Amino acid sequence: MTNAQYIGDNSNGNQQIRADGDVTASLTKDGGINIGGDNHGVVITSVPRAEEPRYTFDITKKTRIPTPAALIGVVSGLITIAGFVTGGFSIKQLVDVFVSGNGVDLTSGTPKGYWWLLVSILAVAIGIIGWSFFRFLRRNVLRLPKRWWFFRGWAGIKEENGRTYPYSLRLAMWCPKCKNQKLRFQQIPATWVDFYDNTGKRTKRDVTKWASMAVCPRDEAHSIAVDISGNDFDDALPR
Repeated sequence: MTNAQYIGDNSNGNQQIRADGDVTASLTKDGGINIGGDNHGVVITSVPRAEEPRYTFDITKKTRIPTPAALIGVVSGLITIAGFVTGGFSIKQLVDVFVSGNGVDLTSGTPKGYWWLLVSILAVAIGIIGWSFFRFLRRNVLRLPKRWWFFRGWAGIKEENGRTYPYSLRLAMWCPKCKNQKLRFQQIPATWVDFYDNTGKRTKRDVTKWASMAVCPRDEAHSIAVDISGNDFDDALPR
């Protein structure tokens, strides 16, 4: 149960409220009162524009992964080191096979060095992916999925214990210019380089920069840029 006390109006005519504990309320609009919110400090907004207001997006679902970012970085580093060490031994085994002059007899099976080399390559790949995820989480920013809007976004959010945890976030908002159109949150190409063949037909497109957007499925001109770093993810988040 949360206790709230009305303490008067400030100089701008806005009402002030003192609250103890966690509280929830709807979005402030036209003089309404907003106390806290369901997101407990997690706020994601649009990039401010001169011609439009700054929009606040709803977080319809928030899932915390109970593994600190620091632990992800340590484990990823150990996996990468183990992959390199294993790969070094497997390469030595393969070199010894060829140096011995016996060659490789495929009828007797594939040498163990080949399998260890494949395992080491897989370990290094997993370690590099995990290390990249750790670096992303430590930036305390939001990352939206590329192209596939139905996937969730990810964020590194710092909690009150000072540790950063991965959070899976699902965002939502209705298009402010259309009726009954839900925005799709994703990364879309912002700049790119096109390649053409001799007939003038485009053969390839290399995206050089991606933009995090809330895209209207009816009209892409209604899209709203998502401010991936303009949040309080790096402040202590009470649980």
